[in-house]
Amino acid sequence: MSTADLADAAPATGIVWAYRFAPDGSAAALRPAEIDVSLASHEPGWVWVHLALADARCRSWIVQHAPVSDSARELLAGSDQHVRLDVLGHEIVGVVPDLQQELGEHTDALVRLRFVLTERMLITARQRPVHSVETTRRALEGGKRFPNAVSFLDGIIDQFADAVARMAERLGDELDRAEDRVLDEEPADERVRLGRVRIQAVRVHRQLGQLRSLFHRVESRIAAENAAVGRAVRRLAQKLDSIDHEIGSLHERARLLLDELDAKTAAIANRRLFTLSILTACLLPPTLVTGFFGMNTKDLPFQNTDGGTWLALLVAFASGAISYWALRRMRAF
Repeated sequence: MSTADLADAAPATGIVWAYRFAPDGSAAALRPAEIDVSLASHEPGWVWVHLALADARCRSWIVQHAPVSDSARELLAGSDQHVRLDVLGHEIVGVVPDLQQELGEHTDALVRLRFVLTERMLITARQRPVHSVETTRRALEGGKRFPNAVSFLDGIIDQFADAVARMAERLGDELDRAEDRVLDEEPADERVRLGRVRIQAVRVHRQLGQLRSLFHRVESRIAAENAAVGRAVRRLAQKLDSIDHEIGSLHERARLLLDELDAKTAAIANRRLFTLSILTACLLPPTLVTGFFGMNTKDLPFQNTDGGTWLALLVAFASGAISYWALRRMRAF
């Protein structure tokens, strides 16, 4: 859709993009006035409509024009953030996670993508721009073909899985750098880096786990009604299984590195405290000696002796040396 089309579409209805797909998978952008006609048409092919829920008029379009059931309308316009995937008669509805899109690149923030899928239609809706839909649309503009709505939804989920896989690679690189520093003899404090990786891994792992469970749960139900959709769901579930395992490994690795860092930091602190304790034990007798000679009372030793100060200093050093010898004799260190 051209820039002019987007300017016309979004303010009027909250529809960001709309395409009609021919049976061979090729797509043509729809103008706002053509959308309702295309959705009601019985011509071969299917239609994709993408909605921006941030525009209040979008909800009005869902209620008045979207050719879906009341339950599907409620899901599309709702605010429920729970991940879900349900089969409602001939409709497949769901709320799935995606990465937020900003300035042409995805961020690590997780948002929600809502969809209703039928044999002849796919309606997607989001509150904030999502990475997977944008990437799939770019592939569509680049000539990629989607012969049915299932293949398009499969492409969206697949893009999300690929983005998470790339995120896992980046988090793994961060863990590699942190691990090198943690394993140094004097480890740097990598708690901030490791904590950031662990938090992100936990968030993504939680979302992937829910999505995997949903796909596995509804796979048999969908396959019984539509074998092609069932195969697509099974393929996506297997890919999510693999990526979730990798994310889980990163989380466990970050936790172990935090434990290793805490152990090495504690060992270094204990070693320094031990050294300080030995120095204190060795300096205590000389301190007592200097305290004794500093009492300013009569009859102090060496008070009237030439070089008495040096003799007193020698006694202080000797007491320290004897303390050191005694500690070594007792194998204190």
